[in-house]
Amino acid sequence: MSETTFPVVVPVPATFAAPEVGFLNLGHFQHPTRRLDVNSRYLSLDGKPWMPVMGEFHYSRFPQAEWATELAKMKAGGVDIVASYVIWNHHEPFEGQWLWEGQRHLSRFIDLAAEAGLLVYLRPGPWVHAEVRLGGFPDWLPATGPLRCNDPVYLGHVKRFYEQIGAQVKGRLWSDGGPIVGLQLENEYGATGPGQGKEHIAELKRLAIEAGMTVPLYTVTGWPTLDIPPQEVLPVSGAYADGFWQGSREALPPSGVFLFNTRRVIGEMGNVDGTPAAGLIDTEHYPFCLAEAGGGMHQSYHRRPVITTEDVYATTLVQLGSGANLYGYYMYHGGTNPVCETGPLNETQASGYPNDVPQWGYDFHAPLGQYGQVRPSWGRLRTLHQFMQAFGDTLAPLVAVLPASGPLDPANRDQARVSVRAAGADAASVEGFMFVNHHVRHHPLPAMPGQQWLLQTQQGEPLRLPSDGGVDLRPGMAFIWPVGQKLGRVRMRQATVQPLTRWTDADGVVTWVGFAIDGVQAEVLLDAPGLVRLHAPGASVQTLPDGVWRVQLASSEDPQLIELEADDGLTHRVIVLSQKSGALSQRIRLGGVDRLVWSSHPVFLDADGVTLHLQRPATEAGELHIYPRQGLGGDHRTAGVTWAHWSWQAEPALSWALQPTQVQAVGDVPAIQWGPHVSWRDGPVPLVPDEAAHAAAGRWTLTLPDDALAALRAAAGQRLWLTLDLVGDVARLWVDGQVVDDRFCDGSRWQIALDRWLDGGAVPRIELSLLPVAADLPVFLEPAARAAGGGAHLREAVLSLARTDALRPLAGG
Repeated sequence: MSETTFPVVVPVPATFAAPEVGFLNLGHFQHPTRRLDVNSRYLSLDGKPWMPVMGEFHYSRFPQAEWATELAKMKAGGVDIVASYVIWNHHEPFEGQWLWEGQRHLSRFIDLAAEAGLLVYLRPGPWVHAEVRLGGFPDWLPATGPLRCNDPVYLGHVKRFYEQIGAQVKGRLWSDGGPIVGLQLENEYGATGPGQGKEHIAELKRLAIEAGMTVPLYTVTGWPTLDIPPQEVLPVSGAYADGFWQGSREALPPSGVFLFNTRRVIGEMGNVDGTPAAGLIDTEHYPFCLAEAGGGMHQSYHRRPVITTEDVYATTLVQLGSGANLYGYYMYHGGTNPVCETGPLNETQASGYPNDVPQWGYDFHAPLGQYGQVRPSWGRLRTLHQFMQAFGDTLAPLVAVLPASGPLDPANRDQARVSVRAAGADAASVEGFMFVNHHVRHHPLPAMPGQQWLLQTQQGEPLRLPSDGGVDLRPGMAFIWPVGQKLGRVRMRQATVQPLTRWTDADGVVTWVGFAIDGVQAEVLLDAPGLVRLHAPGASVQTLPDGVWRVQLASSEDPQLIELEADDGLTHRVIVLSQKSGALSQRIRLGGVDRLVWSSHPVFLDADGVTLHLQRPATEAGELHIYPRQGLGGDHRTAGVTWAHWSWQAEPALSWALQPTQVQAVGDVPAIQWGPHVSWRDGPVPLVPDEAAHAAAGRWTLTLPDDALAALRAAAGQRLWLTLDLVGDVARLWVDGQVVDDRFCDGSRWQIALDRWLDGGAVPRIELSLLPVAADLPVFLEPAARAAGGGAHLREAVLSLARTDALRPLAGG
């Protein structure tokens, strides 16, 4: 650690006022044996504060046959609630013609979510946006009269739509003992006045209840206005690291989503009608809940942001540190627009909307991609999700407090960004967490050596974090430190280790799991009362003048164990992982025992509760460790603790570099056409090239090797990935002469699950078309994409096989 600069003081209150109850007309329609409530600060489940994670996954944008696997991966990612729009034009393309089968089979999706152990939050609109044509309205609807208001004709059509959904959800509601706990009404609603605004939202709630959609929670988006029936709905927030809707061709200014803020400012959001955000969400009555925190970001033709793991991680951590108590991602899982008889279902400028987005692809650079690919953000975000699950009952009642010194400006580069959610009269009783963020997208913050924070309680000396010297903040760092952690009769006063999860066994023994922060000395301070003996192999242990024991851990990729014997005879455990291992670890319950799984690749638990599935590229070896090992098979491996261990060998041959055949030369770059001016932009943005322009596209045929096809068909549960490295403008994938996917080139590799079109019959013709891009095309591209230059180039095409290895770890399984 470095010498400290002047410490930043953060006040810690002795206690907080109790949250308001009784204002919200919510919490009705309860489960037969459980209870879900909401007060002015947080949700509670079965009488206990609850901090759920909600992830958006659009069932109608994903094949039904793959739903169960994807929902299990969401659960393994730490998601508690799966949210989904019910997109009207996906279900009623022609008036009175309803589609509820295949990938539109809502009731089946809900049932599978329940089997995966997930709750469900529906967002039926009726207008949803979702980057869908007409915001999800069917093409025939606008001709029927005024929309998004209390016009009787419009409400009649909404009533029919809601009744159809009501039939799908019957028997699956929370009040039926089912998984559906909430309903969002409308979206991004800016209209006000008679028959609109709060009057319209109230009427939608009435129609939803009348149609049988009876749930404890009803929400609306808290932007662009807050003209809502005040007691009837809960306004929810959004927080995106970037926005495809923005008009700028440059990197956006430093965003407020990277600055701790207790005012819940709504204004980072894109508003379809350009209505400016009005007012702040009332903290006296409403908790801080998010429904649209970016798990990534979609593409538009004119703006193609590539959101990084650091971007979404810092956004999430900052909202938690700012007081968020329900965290909902949009999107958590990508997808593909379905085929519809009425034509393309994507938002376009030609259809009166502000953006041209891909016709098919809706990958969103989400933690789980368009084809279910697991991105690094999935594991990194899971460290925060597990923290919310394990420590949320402590955190949810705590209010965020910021240092009086700031910073208060998102562009501030001179002060470290910190927030505290904690309470306690003195250092011996304070309990909570400190949040630090040193990442701003596109605007790296400077190194800040020797940072130290003082948590000033109302009595006695402050807590100094870290306890000895300072920590050197480097660009991109973001972390959480705990204070006042209870392990039975032992108290962890503070630590520079990020809490990951914890559990208490039936005998009262506590296992507390955290991970070290890269570049930071990992230390754990323990109060002497209640602690009889401390065992920490390989660590430095000191007794400080006030009787506190300080354990400083060595830097290690292997887990490190601290055993704490309490004065009641119980020995509790603190396990400290590396930061990398933290993102590869999850807590599961297996064989009636809470356990820690540490794996080389993503692992998810089957709905049977006993089978684990490890997904990995076949070319990479796989490893899986489970602690504690009691009752498990496998071999035994000691690394910090003794684990049950399994491994799988790499198969280097199961990757193929393709030699595409160019069947059409690349033509000239199409002339730019400009869209209409939108009032809230500083000028028009380019239109996506029209269909005629695709005559200039280069075209390649991709021949699949026979041994790749044979390897795919040799076993079930495998995925054949095509990874393309492209330079160009608009790329399309063709199967037997039909476009099945597309994207706007953004510098990232395009990964496609080809096995969807390889069903064991004739091998289809796979082709790629690629429009050339002008090196100076007036759109936003990330620097790496801009540096790649112009033209249309297929730089690399690689096939690879991915395996799903099934394992039943219980002994005798």
